[in-house]
Amino acid sequence: MMKKAKITLLLALFCTAAFAQSKREWLEYGDNAFKNEDYGSAAYFYMKILDKSASADKDLVYPYDPKPYYKREKSKKDSTDAGKADSLKKAEAAIAPPVIDKNTPEGRDHYVMHQIAESYRLNHDYENAEIWYAKSVANKSPMYPDEKYWYSLVLMNNMKYMPAMRECESYIASTPDSNSYTYKRAQRNIISCLLALDSNNVNKKITLTELDSTFNKGTSSFAINYYGDARNLLFTSARPGGTITDPKTQNSNYLTDLYTVKKNEGNYSQPENLGIPFNSALNEGAGVLSLDRTFFFFTRWSSVNKNECAIYLARNVSDKWLEPMKLSDAVNVEGFKSMHPALSADGNTLYYTSNREGGEGKMDIWMCKIDDNGNASAPKNLGKVVNTPEDEVTPFFHHYTQTLFFSSNGHVGIGGLDVLKTQFNDDDNIWTTPKNLGKPINSSRDDIYYVMERSQMTGYVTSDRKSCPDCNTGGNCYRNYTFEKEPNQYGISGYVYDKETKQIITNSLVTFKDMKGDKENFFFITDENGFYSTPLSEGMELFIKAQKNKYFADAASISTAGLTESTFFKQDFYLSIIPQGDIVIPGIEYDYDKATLRPESKKICDDLADFLLLNNNLSVEISSHTDIRGSDVYNQRLSQERAQSVVDHLIGRGIAKERLLAAGYGEKKNLVSEAEINAMRTNEEKEAGHQKNRRTAFRPFKEDAIRDKK
Repeated sequence: MMKKAKITLLLALFCTAAFAQSKREWLEYGDNAFKNEDYGSAAYFYMKILDKSASADKDLVYPYDPKPYYKREKSKKDSTDAGKADSLKKAEAAIAPPVIDKNTPEGRDHYVMHQIAESYRLNHDYENAEIWYAKSVANKSPMYPDEKYWYSLVLMNNMKYMPAMRECESYIASTPDSNSYTYKRAQRNIISCLLALDSNNVNKKITLTELDSTFNKGTSSFAINYYGDARNLLFTSARPGGTITDPKTQNSNYLTDLYTVKKNEGNYSQPENLGIPFNSALNEGAGVLSLDRTFFFFTRWSSVNKNECAIYLARNVSDKWLEPMKLSDAVNVEGFKSMHPALSADGNTLYYTSNREGGEGKMDIWMCKIDDNGNASAPKNLGKVVNTPEDEVTPFFHHYTQTLFFSSNGHVGIGGLDVLKTQFNDDDNIWTTPKNLGKPINSSRDDIYYVMERSQMTGYVTSDRKSCPDCNTGGNCYRNYTFEKEPNQYGISGYVYDKETKQIITNSLVTFKDMKGDKENFFFITDENGFYSTPLSEGMELFIKAQKNKYFADAASISTAGLTESTFFKQDFYLSIIPQGDIVIPGIEYDYDKATLRPESKKICDDLADFLLLNNNLSVEISSHTDIRGSDVYNQRLSQERAQSVVDHLIGRGIAKERLLAAGYGEKKNLVSEAEINAMRTNEEKEAGHQKNRRTAFRPFKEDAIRDKK
């Protein structure tokens, strides 16, 4: 019996050692797969560590992990960007395995649960990520102080916004560093949850429809774009029949190619592989064709470094496509990703996505100039308004509205990557604050590759919002969707007020002038409440003027050009009553003993010309006055010449001479008398009195009936 007990004990010790050895091997496999961004395999291996029967498995099986459209990036910074790198360090601590004692059962199990959760999240399998983050949070391990933050993110991805907010609030309450990156992100994510729960954030005029197997087939399909026009479509897919060079070692089911489809009255033709020279035995995708159909930019992955891809350019010469060439290192930086090309209307500006150094975070949107030969200038980052420390990807430039659409998980959103839009403000030389497109374009998952045709009524987007039980990676796969939306509607309304009393002015004339000259002017008369309103058309640039007899006019400019959603303008006007007597024009000066206008005085006269163009029913007297010094004859002549110089300038600016009268009054209408000036104590006071008398003014002397102008 003693011998048997010894044998049993030895067997138990042997099995325990073998089992422990197996767990160490699974951990090594899992860590290596995680390091290589093979998150599907990493989760598989880590799970084996928690499986007590792990040592009984016959063979190691490495699950296939298909290459997605992009990998969520770790921030790669140069030494001059240390501040930004520090701000991201805490957020990325969960991605880089922490240093712990994995040999202790508790430390190992906590580490493994955390890594399983991370693997599922980074593989976009948020359902399983939620399960394992919940387990990891329950461990309360001090090694993972940000676990609640990451848990809240996957809850958002799973449309569990109320629990996500509670996790964010709990994380904020338990985190001492209010300046940390994840602390601020948690605050932002609370706003995102409220946005997602807001019913007003749903555009009920948009219908989203999943496309059929024409586009959604194979292991991967994404990035629909227009191939020259809305009737020809381009997209990326990994499916049977793709381009391969060695059938023994390559499988087109796992290699993405570029395909085209023709659209005719809502029906789609069968996809055609673009073939050589665009497609190769590597992964290609995300292409854009210039409007003149001479340049075609697309993305191609490296055959050496799976974390590197570049933008290629194919040129069409004499109706033949030349071999694609990799853009220079101005765009493509070795060891980094450059992808998702988009073009401006003239084809001279290339927008693209890159995780190159010098950006704001992970994947950023950059832009550069392209010359007639396809050469790229030094790129420029779109800056902090557009780019964040997180990912900004898949830009699309809508030519007609001059709007840049892109996807981001760094701005306030509904969850995952959301589609946003921005426009460049030439006046301020800055991009406008990006606006979220809301539901149904955006979802709790990743929504990318948004494109829209000129009419803004139809377009396409790629999303992983739908569960895919047949997906090789588990969870959700990317699918292509089309959307239809009702035409945008535009209008304007407002009131006309007395500027001083703020009382309404009835029966005022409101004139609309089309600045493009495509439409005739149109008019409205304010009602008994001083109100006016009218619908507007798309693409209008309008100058609007409100007038009423005995009042100076007021004006405004609006534009419906470049608008990507229904807009109703509110524009009120405030009219000032025309005063009696002269209205001094400050700042008009002349050289000594001359009637020539100084350059700065001409600018003031230009403003007066604009005023008279606005108040085109008024005829005015331009008067010039001198001080009391000098002879009466001299002052009279000089003031007349000076008044005439103003009139001549106004005529040169387009004011009809019949509306202008030059009058020189010399010293006849002094505002400060000679006796008052002589009584002043100082020379400064006396000179100020003389200056007050030396003035140029205007006075309306005739007012045509505004109604006659209709």
